[in-house]
Amino acid sequence: MKQNWFCLLTRLSLCLVGAVLLNSVSSAQAPIATVSIETKTLGAQIPKDFAGFSLEVSTAGQGIGAFAPGGVKAASTAEAAEYALGTSNAPNEAFFRFMRDLGPGILRLGGNSQDNTCWNLAAAPHPDWCKAPLSAADFQLFSRAAKDSGWHLIVGMNLKQNSSAWALDEVTRAIAKEIKPQEIIGLEIGNEPDLFSRDGSRPETYSPADNVKDFLAYRNAFAMNPTARRYALIGPATCCKWHNAQDLGAFVDGVGAASLKLVTVHSYLLTTCGGRTVSIEELLAPELMKRLDAESQSLVQVAHQRNLPIALAETNSASCGGMPGVSNAFAATLWGLDSLFSAASDGYSGLNFHFSYRPGGSSYNPVDTYVRHDGSGRQLYRNVAQPLYYGMYLFTKVASGEFMLLTHTQTTSNIRSYATTTCAGCDVNVVVINKDLASAGPVSIHVPGRAGTAKLLLLKATRLDSLASEVTYGGVQFDSEGHIPPPHTLAVEPNANGDYEFELPNASVALLTVPAEQRH
Repeated sequence: MKQNWFCLLTRLSLCLVGAVLLNSVSSAQAPIATVSIETKTLGAQIPKDFAGFSLEVSTAGQGIGAFAPGGVKAASTAEAAEYALGTSNAPNEAFFRFMRDLGPGILRLGGNSQDNTCWNLAAAPHPDWCKAPLSAADFQLFSRAAKDSGWHLIVGMNLKQNSSAWALDEVTRAIAKEIKPQEIIGLEIGNEPDLFSRDGSRPETYSPADNVKDFLAYRNAFAMNPTARRYALIGPATCCKWHNAQDLGAFVDGVGAASLKLVTVHSYLLTTCGGRTVSIEELLAPELMKRLDAESQSLVQVAHQRNLPIALAETNSASCGGMPGVSNAFAATLWGLDSLFSAASDGYSGLNFHFSYRPGGSSYNPVDTYVRHDGSGRQLYRNVAQPLYYGMYLFTKVASGEFMLLTHTQTTSNIRSYATTTCAGCDVNVVVINKDLASAGPVSIHVPGRAGTAKLLLLKATRLDSLASEVTYGGVQFDSEGHIPPPHTLAVEPNANGDYEFELPNASVALLTVPAEQRH
């Protein structure tokens, strides 16, 4: 018996020793990423209004089938999916708060519905192309959104109808009367004209040169009118066949750089059109961001050579409304945040994530809105911050208006890092995005000359496929009204080598704020 007890105790002792050794190995695990920041030279400054939304002009004018909101992703049969801005007689004030939460921004009103909705439908040259009408109330709602959020507007205009006189009537009798001029950045003439031939509104031979001709007709008509000439023009909002440096250059040179306030392009690197599917692996693949950078740099060069800013005015994870379980999952947070930083690094002046309203619902909207009616018939809205919105929120907190800093990242995992600061010697924000499908572990960050206590905030979820209910920003979440409690942070002290070390979970973003240099 004594011998048995001795054997048992021996085995327990060995187990305890093994546990201690295991903990020692764990605590001594090599970093999955080592990040070094260069603080002596400030990079480009990111515009304060860099992150914005691209919203359909209407839910009915997209040309993809009638929006059937009843029951679409709603929590109960009493709710229906709704347009984010609400209605003219019942604006969605909470959504305007979600806009304000992101700081200054740009709301683009465009999308497929831009060229499929019609002001003064009775006078439209091709009324059969009008899927829905635009009224004064719609423009009043756009103005309310700008006023309550503090954002500026890009207002899209119908180019498919190809009537400058008809469009001029919209500017003078609707836009100018309902929206204050200071709320509008400019008028965008047409949405994705490189796809006009698909629905027969232009011939198969329609070219960038033809688009220039159509655009100039609008420009010349507006220039002759004292009201319309006050508005700047924006374009070409191309996405596909002409989405290259040569065709973009042809457009800008054709209409004249002096005619444009802003160059706009669209990009969807993945698609669910035609029943295709997109996986989390595809969305987070390093090659996808390399494609974005290569595409962006060539287009940005065209605009900058002509002294014009260029915006990625419409984009999202996958065209045709995104992929359920991917575009509305935490993976989209990581993809979206990386896209914002990449687009800023590439030289875009802004990026707008698109909302869509499809018969079966869209999966990529940054914020989903639902409506129900109380006993008196009043419209009550419920808004849900989707994972993509959380990525936008973190970006605006640490990058909007900030200078970018050069980072050097050593890792064998799919991890990306970015750094920003307000000034030389100011606090440094280091963002580490873990896009790896499985990797987790310690991260080491070196910021030269810094020795103070840093603050660590984690934006995370249980898994990469976690939906909105499992996403937390510093342990807290947005409520339906756009409010979020103060996030929780952890103190991180530098080690003996002056490096900041912390654990980076899988399916997470780490924000480490390193304090300013100590001045003596």
